[in-house]
Amino acid sequence: MIGLVGLVSLAAPTRAQAAPVEASASVPHEPGATDGARDAAVDEARKLALEQALTTIREQVRVDEAAVAGILEHAQAWTAGYRILEVETAGQELRVRVEVEIDLPRLRKRVAVRSETVGGFRWGGASIEGCADVGEAQLSDPLRAYGIVADASPSSLTLELRCADQGQVSHTRVRAVSVTIAAKTEGDSSFEIAVDGRGFSNLAAEAQAAALDQAIAELADALAVEARGELELRVEQPWPAPRLRVLEGRLREAVIGVDRVELAGIAADGTAILRIAGGVELEGLGRQLQGLSFPGFGLVGLRVDSAHALRVRMQ
Repeated sequence: MIGLVGLVSLAAPTRAQAAPVEASASVPHEPGATDGARDAAVDEARKLALEQALTTIREQVRVDEAAVAGILEHAQAWTAGYRILEVETAGQELRVRVEVEIDLPRLRKRVAVRSETVGGFRWGGASIEGCADVGEAQLSDPLRAYGIVADASPSSLTLELRCADQGQVSHTRVRAVSVTIAAKTEGDSSFEIAVDGRGFSNLAAEAQAAALDQAIAELADALAVEARGELELRVEQPWPAPRLRVLEGRLREAVIGVDRVELAGIAADGTAILRIAGGVELEGLGRQLQGLSFPGFGLVGLRVDSAHALRVRMQ
């Protein structure tokens, strides 16, 4: 006997971002024990649906087998939203076909092997011109303290430092010294940047030291996003506010490589700036964002805003 069961069985609300996965399972059936057999078949079919989802994920990313085993041990928690499509009995066997709602992005992140990334840049040396009594340690040590220089990094950082005594400031007794630091990185991260600093003091050496401190601090700020693997997601029309909290949570739970998301501020034009920390790269963040869905709203107009920022609009 074959019967189509129209009853929807949902142990938990279906999430907007979940994907339907169909699976079938058969169990031995004895007369008078239909309910128990059906429950056993449903449980087995739900687990098979989860295994199918994991098989798909294996084709996309390298997975942590220990994490997969843990997921399968708690299959019911990952397959709570389901409906029975069909129940079929044939002799001593009962077969059930189900459709299970599985949160694939969240599952993918849970089992994916994290790439080990090292923040910062390996010190590659410095050339110094026109600066009195300045050695490489006066550049590398502060940057190491800022978290910019790290010995194990796959990328290197080299600097060119130039100092210029601007002489005495008109109508005062103080001297002015300007400092320029040109930074270049090579390896996994490759770019160039230059910063300037100015110092004033009665003594040229003190003015130089002040200018150098200012330039190093500015350089550290400029390199921090790249060095620490942080990105920004700039969200236009971030209202109502609960939507932004949903987006933050979804980034944390579903995007591989995202460890932390925090609201860094609101720009003058009302754009919300989300600071994202972890091992995800800009391209990977954009690609995964395109695969996410959200309850009651969507993200449109995704585009690169800078070397470390994406821009998107809520609607």
